[in-house]
Amino acid sequence: MHKTWWGEAFVESLTAFIDSGRLARGKAYRGDNRILSFEMTDNIVKATVRGNKNPYYGVYKEPKYKVTLKFSKLPMAQWKKIIERICSHPGWLSKLMLNEIPGDIDNAFEQGGLLPKSFKDIDAECSCPDYANPCKHVAGVYYRIASMLDSQPMLLFPLHGMPIDALQKELRNNELGRAFAEHLAQPEDIELVIDKHRFAPIKQQHGIKMNAARFWSMPAITIEKDENFEPISASIIKKQGDYPPFWQRQNSFVGAMENIYEHLRHKNRKILL
Repeated sequence: MHKTWWGEAFVESLTAFIDSGRLARGKAYRGDNRILSFEMTDNIVKATVRGNKNPYYGVYKEPKYKVTLKFSKLPMAQWKKIIERICSHPGWLSKLMLNEIPGDIDNAFEQGGLLPKSFKDIDAECSCPDYANPCKHVAGVYYRIASMLDSQPMLLFPLHGMPIDALQKELRNNELGRAFAEHLAQPEDIELVIDKHRFAPIKQQHGIKMNAARFWSMPAITIEKDENFEPISASIIKKQGDYPPFWQRQNSFVGAMENIYEHLRHKNRKILL
């Protein structure tokens, strides 16, 4: 189960050319108890995966297999054209500068895209005796990459030859990107107001007989949205993405912060107005 659509999209793209049954075996091999080492250098992923004893293959001791994935690397001339198309699309540009992946980002590529489409996009090798592609050790590394995409959605750019820092630099060199970068760099003007009450006043309802059964059956409190409030851009919050490294919950960090902002605005509506 992946937290974001992007991690799920990576796995789904693999099933287009890989047997789904063999790929699914990798779910049990994606954890730290199986993947003993994992490193990414340029467009190459190397991992050491703990295997199982298998007398059928003559494996009588617990083995450690070496897995290597080599992603197809796009030439810089092609990346230049891709970046030009991204910069001509404000939606793509703004999301990427916030470290988010647009849902239609593959349209920025003339052919192929960030997601693998065939065996030509990923050269996979494993030192285990199973010559089928993928073996469960390679599949485990695929699932590890998918889980990493939940917190590092930009990961596929360097795997195709475009470092994230270099991409962000190219996006900021564009006139629109430069203006958006200046907007992100500006601190939001937030005025702190200390209320004399720690909690909002309790709205009492008369004529209602309260007991334990009624208390536990009460509906959840709903927060009404007030259209009079100006929206808060919260660009610094959104720049963290839905699942930043420090956020370990299943729900989106940005979504959670939006609910908190809405609650605080509603609670302090008299002060804000």
